[in-house]
Amino acid sequence: MRTGSPPVWIAMEVAVPQGSTFPSADEELIRTDPRLPGLRSLLTGDAAAALLDTLLPESQERPSRITVVRGRYRRGTSFTATLVLHSADGPQYAFARAFPPDAAAELAAELDYARRWHPPAARSAGLRALAAPRLHGLCSSPDLGIVLGPPADDRALPALRWLVDEPHRSTGLAELSPRTRSYLAGHHWTGQTSDASGAPRLVLHARSAGVNAACYLGPALAGIPVPGLVKVSRYGLVVTEWLPGTPVNRLAASAQEEALAQAGRLLARLHAAPPPRELPRRDLDTALSCAAADLSALLPRLASRAAAVAQDVSATLARTETPSVFVHGRLAPTRIIVGEHGPAFVDLTEAHRGHPAVDLAWYAASCAAAQPRPGRPVIPPEPLLAGYLDALPPPLAAHVHRDLGAVTAAALLHQATVPFRRGAPDWGIRAAALLATAEAALAEQ
Repeated sequence: MRTGSPPVWIAMEVAVPQGSTFPSADEELIRTDPRLPGLRSLLTGDAAAALLDTLLPESQERPSRITVVRGRYRRGTSFTATLVLHSADGPQYAFARAFPPDAAAELAAELDYARRWHPPAARSAGLRALAAPRLHGLCSSPDLGIVLGPPADDRALPALRWLVDEPHRSTGLAELSPRTRSYLAGHHWTGQTSDASGAPRLVLHARSAGVNAACYLGPALAGIPVPGLVKVSRYGLVVTEWLPGTPVNRLAASAQEEALAQAGRLLARLHAAPPPRELPRRDLDTALSCAAADLSALLPRLASRAAAVAQDVSATLARTETPSVFVHGRLAPTRIIVGEHGPAFVDLTEAHRGHPAVDLAWYAASCAAAQPRPGRPVIPPEPLLAGYLDALPPPLAAHVHRDLGAVTAAALLHQATVPFRRGAPDWGIRAAALLATAEAALAEQ
């Protein structure tokens, strides 16, 4: 039963003094990190297109435009970006990394990884896309410290080479031509296969941190609707069934409310079920330190505040023992799919053992980062929260009520780099606002 409503945290707004002028956040980043001269060439699509034009031979066709998805930035050390190369044949994907030009070992490792593999000639169009554009081999600009290549040359995702080399052994499918659904260089790749009619059939997942069958088997054994597990290969690839449906945030308002309430009840069932022994644990202190370091690299003036949030969250959650439950890990509106039989959870590759408040906090923080609304509460939608708390066993509900503020602060700290990664022109202001909201959540804890 519910034991009252958790406190509410208001999204903060960071004011910019009137009459003052500030360089754009991107220009400030470039100016203050001279160790990465290639950074400027990878922050925008136009800059990446200009770079690629200098690297490709004149005879090779250029993409009509390039979209950049920013990845992790380490000040003075490295920056990773995903490039989407648009052409008449559809999008193709590539990774790009920038290092200091004098980082000879890192650059050599990237080049060596690409040069010691040659993709097989007989492949489907989908598999060719993972190894192409070969970009005249792995493109590199030593003066800028940049390397650029196709997903199969991404050292963080070795499963993609196994997929291209041995598709049957990796997936169990006799014929395979996957379409890339999502690629984040250095982190993950998700592909989709279709049947003869073109309808989606299977989803393929590869992650830099590896994959775990328990992420899907655990919920399925507990009766929670999730994609069926088809195959887990020893090469680091998970194959699941495609679940038809609509993301919950795209439903009409009336249907969305009921679907969120149902999803809340499902989430409570998931958290109440014993997590499989094989489900990985996450070290909270390490995750918080990494989140604070990522934000500090982008905005050094926020470093002490980010570190304080990380330390305060750790201290708050260490005061009492909380049972670890099966958490989705990255719950967001796009990961709750509503089909003819109701809602289901998808994209569970980040599932782990964690605090029962993690999924609610991550849902609220991801919404706050995607659509910043200063002055609006940073809490899960009321139907989701009510459905969850009504169905949750009282002992777990008590832990959620007690710690939701601290766990929400942790999620907001993780989300503070999202405005940069999405290339928002005012990403510095938005990141500071998310950090301020995290501080407010902790203050109300």
